[in-house]
Amino acid sequence: MNRLGDADERPHPPGPSSAWSETWEWRLVVDDGSLAVAVVLIRRPAERRISYLCSAFGQGRHTVSVVEHDIELPRRDSLELRASGIWADHICEQPFSHWTLGLEAFGLALDDPDDAVGHGRGVRTPMGLDVEWEDDAPPVAWEGSHGYLAAGRAHGEVLVGSEHHDVEGAGMRMHRWGTGPRLVPWGGRGDRLRLGSEQWQGSEVARATADDGAGEVVDWLLSVAADDETPASLTSRPRMNGPTRA
Repeated sequence: MNRLGDADERPHPPGPSSAWSETWEWRLVVDDGSLAVAVVLIRRPAERRISYLCSAFGQGRHTVSVVEHDIELPRRDSLELRASGIWADHICEQPFSHWTLGLEAFGLALDDPDDAVGHGRGVRTPMGLDVEWEDDAPPVAWEGSHGYLAAGRAHGEVLVGSEHHDVEGAGMRMHRWGTGPRLVPWGGRGDRLRLGSEQWQGSEVARATADDGAGEVVDWLLSVAADDETPASLTSRPRMNGPTRA
């Protein structure tokens, strides 16, 4: 198993392959499934670019997504991003303990989540985040790979259009680097995490879709259990042949 140090929370020196990339992913899931948020950064040093993906979705709601694949790499080790119509920041307050994320952007409210990676049609909708992730336990390193998962709680403010949500729920994080897939399948329910695309038992109530800008597509599937005591789960599942961006 890989040994992890505080520096592993931050950007890593790129490997020699042009296919080397680095992905951070944060997920917030309100326990009753009424709202989930997924945020992804994909760092591509060979192209000197970063992709930013953010979706807000939930039971009985439209999926709203922000997708930007052409952001210049920030200077030094900062994860503050600026591009036309988007500002986002991702601050490691304390390694393996506390992250703060902010967002001010315009996304698209989608009739079909696939539209995020298809023709890109939707209703222009302001989106904002001021959310903190606090880990409850040490990270779990991946066997035979460079990366880890961490679980805890997340809380803060989510703005979608004219709606303001004060949220608290499961807070899950993933970070990987190397030449493997940029959008890794994994899932969480409460403080339980696992790699792979297998879903927990429950009824699917919402979905969001994202792509890495190079053809790899993933669905985030939000499910709720039959009983009121089991928290909602969120699992990502890669597609073998997903829609492509027009």
